[in-house]
Amino acid sequence: MKIKTLGLFKPLLLLSLTAGYFSVHAQDLQTARAAYASQITKKVKSPQDFVPEKLPAGVKEIDYVSGKLHLKAWISATTDNSKKMPAVVFLHGGFSFSADDWVSAQGFVNAGYLLLMPRLRGENGGEGYFEMFGGEVDDAIAAGKYLATLQQVDAQRIYLAGHSVGGSLAMLTAQMPSPYKAVAAYSGFARLPLWLAHYKNIAPFNVDLPDEQKIRDPLRYVTSVKVPLFVFTESAASPSIPVNTEFCNMVAKYSVCKHEVITGSHESMIAPSVARTIALFNKS
Repeated sequence: MKIKTLGLFKPLLLLSLTAGYFSVHAQDLQTARAAYASQITKKVKSPQDFVPEKLPAGVKEIDYVSGKLHLKAWISATTDNSKKMPAVVFLHGGFSFSADDWVSAQGFVNAGYLLLMPRLRGENGGEGYFEMFGGEVDDAIAAGKYLATLQQVDAQRIYLAGHSVGGSLAMLTAQMPSPYKAVAAYSGFARLPLWLAHYKNIAPFNVDLPDEQKIRDPLRYVTSVKVPLFVFTESAASPSIPVNTEFCNMVAKYSVCKHEVITGSHESMIAPSVARTIALFNKS
C-alpha cells in the first residue's frame, strides 16, 4: 500500500465534517493516556511501502529505545563534540521513512542543528506494531530523550518538528511532558479524529470508539500544550486553515501558539516552513 503522497484530509468532505465540531476535555492528554490504554485489535506493521535506504554522506544510523522497543533513526554526523549544539527531531510524513524525508529537513543541518529522524514503531520493518498516533507519541518523546544523552547536544535546546502525519504527531507530543523546548507542526491537522474516520481500513483499533478518538485529538487538550508551539499550514489546504487557526487561538489562552499560512502545496511548503522554524527556534 503506497500512501506517502496522501494529504491529511479530503477537502470537500472535511468541510462538511468540521462544521460545529469542538470539544475541550477537562483532563490533560497525559492523564487521558494514562487512564485509557488504546485497544489495538490487530497487530500489523505500518501500512506503507518502503525500500531499504543507503546512508547518505554525513549521516549515521543509531538505535534508540522507546519502552521495550529498540528502534532505528538517522542522525547527522558531527566531527567536533567539544561544542554544544542545538538539536531537532524531525517526524517524517506518511507511515514510512525514506531518504527524501531526510533531504526535506536538511535545512536544519545547514543551520547548525544536529538532526535526528526516527523510524517509529512498526515502520520500515522495525520492532513493534502500528498504533496510528498512539504509541508513536511515546517514540517521538523517546527520540528527544536520546538526544539529551549525547555529549555534543545542548540539552536545553532540543526541539521537535514534523510534517503531515508527523505534523499531527508533533501537536500531540507538544501536549505531553518531553525534553523539547519548542515544537513546530507542518501540515498537521488539529481535529485528527475527523481524518482518522476516513482511514478506518488501516486503523489498528476501532476508530468509532470515543475513547480511541479522545487520546488522538489535539484540539481536545488545548490546555495541555507544554511548550511554545508553531503551526504551519499550506495555502493549498484551505479547509485546514480555519481548523488550525482555531486550535492555535485556543492554545494561546494557556500557552504559546502561533499559526502561519505558508504559500504552497503539501510538499512545497516544507522548505519555507523549516526556514521559518529555524528563525523561531533560534529566538526561543
